Amino acid sequence: MPVEEEVLDQEELKLPADVQARLRIGRKAEKRAAEAEAELATARLNTAIRDAGVPDHPARDVVFRDYEGPMDAESIKAYAERFGIVAVKEPVDPGPSAEEQAAQRAILNAGGGAPAASGDIDLAVALRAAKSQAEVMAIVAQVAGTPGFKSRTGLIGELPPPI
Repeated sequence: MPVEEEVLDQEELKLPADVQARLRIGRKAEKRAAEAEAELATARLNTAIRDAGVPDHPARDVVFRDYEGPMDAESIKAYAERFGIVAVKEPVDPGPSAEEQAAQRAILNAGGGAPAASGDIDLAVALRAAKSQAEVMAIVAQVAGTPGFKSRTGLIGELPPPI
């Protein structure tokens, strides 16, 4: 690395040699301090980016090279989201509440399109497991009472006995 010689202007060259030397030393120290401040600012930015949860993306260094915004996690994450480095989290839909489900079930029950309740499923399993017509009729009688044909005025007839 070549040594940079500090160039003094004409008025500074008229000063005594020891003053010129101190002037050169002071300017070198000023330059080193400015470099150290730049490194510190870069380190702080990298720490803030890491703390904000921005992943190690190939474009991260390019995107944040000239970032001069606030150093809080929210601002940094929003800045990264703008450039597609951090995926935007979609809000999670919790689904319908218990009240909404009850209201929907009441509407379905009113229209006759309600999904099977657990008792209906047990009935279906029992009917499938039945091995004879008599068993099926016994299950139906247990669930619905006396099977038959009904009208508005009452029971019209009964199903024929099993064969």
